[in-house]
Amino acid sequence: MVTELAEAGPLAEPIFQRKYGAPAPAHGHHLLVFCRCGEDWLPGSYLNYLEHRDAMLIGGACTDGRVLARMSEAGQAAVRDAGGLMLQAVRYGEARFASCSVGTFGHCGDARSWSVLAQCGYERLDDPHLIVRWNRRPAPWARRRLIRSVAALGPF
Repeated sequence: MVTELAEAGPLAEPIFQRKYGAPAPAHGHHLLVFCRCGEDWLPGSYLNYLEHRDAMLIGGACTDGRVLARMSEAGQAAVRDAGGLMLQAVRYGEARFASCSVGTFGHCGDARSWSVLAQCGYERLDDPHLIVRWNRRPAPWARRRLIRSVAALGPF
């Protein structure tokens, strides 16, 4: 189950800390994927979307392998068959923000993350880590200006 939470800190923090060793973002849109573990629903994956001009930034993707390990074999198989938790979160996020965003930018240097994002329509830009998924193709001048503004942010 994927959902957006206005304040995800208490649920996202343990997953984010484990992956990045830093506090989870307090800003933006917080997407959490909940996994059924026996009678409980536990947060198994986190993803952040943040507005930037007329686009979105995607980042902070992380999954808690301990939650996956607690799931039943059938639950684990369902996650694998669905392409994994990150894929489900990205698909949800892209559908959620497509109408209000010209595109979504990411900063990706991880091959595993790239394999998921490529399935969702992301493409690489001239920068070695900057990627985008266009919802609409802005005029060339507007596209160049937007890409420059995102690149100027550095890793996010």
